[in-house]
Amino acid sequence: MKRQLTLIVLSLFLLAGCQKEELLPVEIKVEVESVTGSRARFTVAPANSRAYYSYVLVGCDDDNYNKPATSICYDEIQWMEDRLPYFENGSFTDIFCYQGNRQLTMKTLASDKDFKFIVFQINPQTHELIGEPSVCEFHTKTVPQRDLHFQVDFVGDELHITPSDDNLSYFWDYDETEIIFDIYRSAFNYLYTLAGMYQEYGFMEYYYYQGPCVWHLSNEDNITDGTEYTLVIAGCEEGEFTTETTIVKFRYHPDHVEVLEVIEGNEWQN
Repeated sequence: MKRQLTLIVLSLFLLAGCQKEELLPVEIKVEVESVTGSRARFTVAPANSRAYYSYVLVGCDDDNYNKPATSICYDEIQWMEDRLPYFENGSFTDIFCYQGNRQLTMKTLASDKDFKFIVFQINPQTHELIGEPSVCEFHTKTVPQRDLHFQVDFVGDELHITPSDDNLSYFWDYDETEIIFDIYRSAFNYLYTLAGMYQEYGFMEYYYYQGPCVWHLSNEDNITDGTEYTLVIAGCEEGEFTTETTIVKFRYHPDHVEVLEVIEGNEWQN
């Protein structure tokens, strides 16, 4: 019994020590790994792996861009607290905070703009700011906007894509409409996510097209009769979209394809 009591007391001391570590100000190093026209990747490395931290991204067009970093962080903490009741599961730190080294990627950024990526330590109990925030400023690359449009036709089970300019590159893919909506929420985000993944792993150059493209849908193993699909096309260079998307929703049949809707633009329409 005495030994058990000793172990309990030691456990309480260790727990108190760990909790105290979480509240001590620590240095948080932030390094820019890569910046493109719409994406930026960072490595965040706190000196103490038990420290809780979060981040906020502000752009030069935001009203608070020139505010002090601490003020921006407190605004972000207030935003977090206001939205916490909308989450059914998870604590404040589970939902909004990180611990240990992380690699974080910011997406769908405006091109050729100044941004501030601000990482800040936070008290897990009171949500107060601890220490000074780490501020990393960066500028996104310019993404050229091309005058490129696409004509989409189906001949039997063949998909024909005809670009308006054979010298410009583009990227396309398709999947079941239900899958795209359930997982990616929009056709634009579906294609943008694929482009980012292929670019990250060095595969993007194999997915660029120039000039007319003919694709035999019947050669696809996972295409099924009567299923609705969504095709998404966009001009693309270095993994960045140089045009808005062209979206074609169609229902596949082995001997013909039924075109349901053609959308010029980035917004999903049900």
